[in-house]
Amino acid sequence: MNIGIIGCGSISSQYMIGLNKSEKDLNVVACADQDIEKSKSFANEYKIESLSVEDLLINSEIDIVVNLTPPSSHFDISYKCLKSGKHVFSEKPVALNIDQGKELLNQMNTNNLYLYSAPDTFLGPAFIKAKEFVLSEKIGEIIGGSVSFATHGVEGWHPNPNFYYKKGGGPLYDMGPYYLTALIKILGPVVEVISYSQKTFSNRKVENPNVEYSNIEVDVDTHYIALLKFQTGVVVDFQVSFDIWKPYDPKLEFYGTVSSIKFADPNNYDGDISIFNKEKYQWENVYSPPDKNNEYYRGLGVIQMVQDISKNNVNKEDLYLPFHVLEVMSAIDTYDQNGKWVNIEQQF
Repeated sequence: MNIGIIGCGSISSQYMIGLNKSEKDLNVVACADQDIEKSKSFANEYKIESLSVEDLLINSEIDIVVNLTPPSSHFDISYKCLKSGKHVFSEKPVALNIDQGKELLNQMNTNNLYLYSAPDTFLGPAFIKAKEFVLSEKIGEIIGGSVSFATHGVEGWHPNPNFYYKKGGGPLYDMGPYYLTALIKILGPVVEVISYSQKTFSNRKVENPNVEYSNIEVDVDTHYIALLKFQTGVVVDFQVSFDIWKPYDPKLEFYGTVSSIKFADPNNYDGDISIFNKEKYQWENVYSPPDKNNEYYRGLGVIQMVQDISKNNVNKEDLYLPFHVLEVMSAIDTYDQNGKWVNIEQQF
């Protein structure tokens, strides 16, 4: 299948590394970006064609568009792609609100097309292995879990940090999909949430000297705490924050009647897994990547999408998963200072 990329920002090169490893399944033929020079530079680097967004959308040779635009453009670009008769793989979040999500699904079904969305890290070996441990009942029946992603934002290192503090950014919509996807793949759908959120800093100082602007006005909440109740009855505590000074030490743990398991960072495809050893009363490593070099890059989901469509083997559960994640994030984001449980209506 032929692939076109819209959005030639920093993440696009990571996708190209992954996609170029699967040339037998797909062929990246063109790219586009609102910044024409950026598109031309990207095309020159990877020996593909640079097109305008409009020309890419009407190019009959392109089967799938990989949407790597900023979050505020995800819906618009994905919708136009589907309307133009092309399958879509979108970066997360799949959309910014439930109404947009419904429009995408309607367009997808009307045109008999598929829309997949990041994150795709659950396709990596670390998550697959950890799920095997859980299903083997090495930790017993799950009674709870805990998620924590805490850092002090991205303005110290990212080449264009502004959009992280606009609608569709922030820790919930940027990092939340990795953790929520992993949780849902293990525990099933979320049925209720109770949440608290705040915007600790209204202005962020850009410390990356390579960025042309020096300050960012913050439009979204940047510190979230929630409880998630799953269909199984399990409740998980959930924290994502861009406001906390601490080393990057992400946590995704499940607690069982027999033991506990610590998953690898769900932002990555591979990593260490630990299970609590009751006899030694300490965490014990039960899996490490066989090769310390990173063999996995963004794009694994695109490859899976191509294979699924080619074999007529699309998993409807995975197809609807990004939309359920959007539903959960929307519910977490409705903090009203009353501390009430919010039902997830499962509208998708």
